[in-house]
Amino acid sequence: MKELVHRPVLLNEVIQLIVTNPKGVYLDCTIGLGGHSQAILSRLEPAGRLIGIDRDQQALEFAGKRLRSFKNVALFKLSFGQLGELRSLSRIERFTGILFDLGLGYWQISQKERGFSYLLDGPLDMRMDQSQSLSAYDVVNSYSQEQLAKVLKEYGEEKMAKKIAKNISQAGQKIKSTRQLAEIVEKTVSPKGRIKTLSRVFQAIRMEVNQEIEELKTGLALALQAVEPKGRIGVISYHSLEDRLVKQTFQQLTRKCICPPGSPVCVCGGKSEWRGVTKKPVLASPSEIQINPSARSAKFRVLERLENEL
Repeated sequence: MKELVHRPVLLNEVIQLIVTNPKGVYLDCTIGLGGHSQAILSRLEPAGRLIGIDRDQQALEFAGKRLRSFKNVALFKLSFGQLGELRSLSRIERFTGILFDLGLGYWQISQKERGFSYLLDGPLDMRMDQSQSLSAYDVVNSYSQEQLAKVLKEYGEEKMAKKIAKNISQAGQKIKSTRQLAEIVEKTVSPKGRIKTLSRVFQAIRMEVNQEIEELKTGLALALQAVEPKGRIGVISYHSLEDRLVKQTFQQLTRKCICPPGSPVCVCGGKSEWRGVTKKPVLASPSEIQINPSARSAKFRVLERLENEL
């Protein structure tokens, strides 16, 4: 495997807010190239342990090599939605800290054969798990015009979704490469907003291919069941759809009263099981952004399960 490069985002903040017990058990739900995991493991005592999962086999292979000096780590090829399976595979019921680092790594984007970037001419793939059947080629060439417009609107928040979907559907040939797709988009929109539109279109198709929002919903729900009292869940998100979902989920969980709106009296006891550790999302510092521009859009939110609840 060729050398892959990735700078973990908000590394110091993750360590400070997630690693609360050096003897605890931690779960990295997006091990990637192992940057966050390596830092977490470096803070743990021998009794501590880290479990890492990823649905990208290439990431797991690289992370395995990077972390091979640690004896208290185990890696599994699983997605967020398979956290239920992880508990039986790892024989761990509860975690002290759980980390989600969403989005795409530069190391994935920079490989043209993965088909994630409109800047590199490669096959229309975009699969994080390359063993799955659905690829970007299928979405672009098999979805109806209406389905494609919905994907671009919902996941890309693209104003010209209908027009772009129409031009893709009426291309008159199978669209096989990222360059072919980018050219259709470029011909559809004005030069002024072309780059942002290309980013939104490619993001939307990627999110559909990998079912990223549904996976996040399922993963968060399962993580909430798996974290121990005083344990924490941290999520780094990179765009509004992800962050909105995380923010709303955390806000709902930390409400003191969870009775339905309009209830004449409180019957839930007014006790929340959760505490928001970060009142506002933690952002990257100017110095980190200068070194790692991909950190510019990162937002880190952390939630803690209260000790008196399970």
